[in-house]
Amino acid sequence: MKLEIGRICAKYTVRAFKEEDIPDIFALCLSNPNYYHHMNMRPTPENVNEVFTALPDGKTMEDKYFLGFYRENRLVAILDLITCYPDKDTAFIGWFMVDKKFQKKGVGTEIMTSLLAFLEKEDFRFVRLAYVEGNGESESFWRKNRFSPTGVRLKKEGYTAVVMQRELVPVKR
Repeated sequence: MKLEIGRICAKYTVRAFKEEDIPDIFALCLSNPNYYHHMNMRPTPENVNEVFTALPDGKTMEDKYFLGFYRENRLVAILDLITCYPDKDTAFIGWFMVDKKFQKKGVGTEIMTSLLAFLEKEDFRFVRLAYVEGNGESESFWRKNRFSPTGVRLKKEGYTAVVMQRELVPVKR
């Protein structure tokens, strides 16, 4: 399945990142020290570069979309999306971050609302993600966008990830 990323969000230009975008991605990451505090790490160009190829087991680069959302040629948000993971009905948000200057203004929710509507049209039934336990800002954002904890908690090096999910299409029985 190949997604037409230009259809994700009408208000923003959406495009796949290239290696030359790393400085802009890194600058956006630097604007979010709280996220990195909870991850017990610092943003570096090297760990930003790792996102380009990071994949869950069993997935290929054809399933991965590492995207930038731009307004007037300025990077506003980043999204790492894996399709058909952990199953064919689910899209997985590996990373979503909004530039600090655009937070608390509805930008993240606006992008997420568009993304979820797009994924529903692409016949995904669920969207799943994980946030770092203890990061109240992230938890609040995802709950506001109607994601619910699944009960799964994953121990990672330096933190615990809490898995959340949102159903897009009611299950027909």
